Amino acid sequence: MLLKLIRWSKGYVDFSASGKFPERFINLTTRNGINVWNLKPTEKGLTATMQVYDYKNIRSIASKSKLKMQVTARHGLPFYAQRYNGRVGLVIGGIIGIVLIVVLSKFLWYIDAPPTKTLSTSQILHALEEDNVKIGSYINSIDTKNTERKLIMQNEQIGWISLNIMGSTMSVNIEEKAPKPDTPDFKTPCNVKANNDGVITDIKTSRGETKVLKGSGVVKGDLLVSGIVESKQETIEYVHASAEIMADVIYKKEYTLPRSYEYYSITDNRTDRYICNFINFKFPCSLSFLSYDDSVSVYSCEKPNFNNTDIPVEIITQSEVEVNKTDAELNKSTLDKKLLTQSILYEVFEKPESRIVSRKINTKMNGNDYIAEVSYIFNENIAQTFEFSVTD
Repeated sequence: MLLKLIRWSKGYVDFSASGKFPERFINLTTRNGINVWNLKPTEKGLTATMQVYDYKNIRSIASKSKLKMQVTARHGLPFYAQRYNGRVGLVIGGIIGIVLIVVLSKFLWYIDAPPTKTLSTSQILHALEEDNVKIGSYINSIDTKNTERKLIMQNEQIGWISLNIMGSTMSVNIEEKAPKPDTPDFKTPCNVKANNDGVITDIKTSRGETKVLKGSGVVKGDLLVSGIVESKQETIEYVHASAEIMADVIYKKEYTLPRSYEYYSITDNRTDRYICNFINFKFPCSLSFLSYDDSVSVYSCEKPNFNNTDIPVEIITQSEVEVNKTDAELNKSTLDKKLLTQSILYEVFEKPESRIVSRKINTKMNGNDYIAEVSYIFNENIAQTFEFSVTD
């Protein structure tokens, strides 16, 4: 195969030789170190193949052998180059294309990072990008082993990770750590006390002796379930008390809302600017100098995809939209909506495990502000365990 490639790059010709002494021609070419192959006898002489350079130098040998030479076919790169001699642009384009393929193959084009139970694809890609491993990175600059160690140290969820580069594609394989089983220590004696003031609505005791009744009021720190239990044999046992004590608990929150506020509305005026990001090289694709006094900016990114593979080219669109600023005052309807939104956010994010029983909102004016006091009643578990030591 290598020999054929060398012959093709240098160029070779098929020829026919007719005359009286073809045997003498073969002897003379061999004696002069001229390589001839594909020798075939014919009625008038022979046919064979040799390099272009050798063919130009055998005229004297052919004359001594009384042979008449004639080229029947031409092969190889020199003849292709001669054929396209008038099409320089095509040749240059082909060379540039080959160079681009060789250069682009040295960069990372696609990262295959399937999500895990606790890590999304975007989180994995962001963690890789912090170590400068991203689409468009130079492959020879990526130290996969070092990156694997950093990701394991920075993410407690990762137990094992493997980064494999094949061509211009990186595959990410992650195995997460098995969660540690929650095994409570039932050997240590403890009491259950109230972690808040409230009125008890339900009692479910697993271990220990219950000291309160349903419907009774308790304050923070009161003993609910004792870990000191008297057995039927009138002996004292110390147990790890466990219970779920549901109670209605009162909470209060205060919100301050300004009477007047600034309101922004979006207009129809918009300016779009386009930026092309090619292997971490950014250059503008459009020129626009129009700007606004008050505006908001929105960024979007599109990646061309070919055969389910992202090409390392990004078209970034920066949209600047004009907004109008208007001074407005809170009316009763808007105030109620804002307070209701604040209350629901508190209930959802700060008391996710509690059930709302009631909500009461009182509003008053204080200068240029509205002061709102919201009283909640939540039904929640107020049981909290406290260890105690046992001495003789």
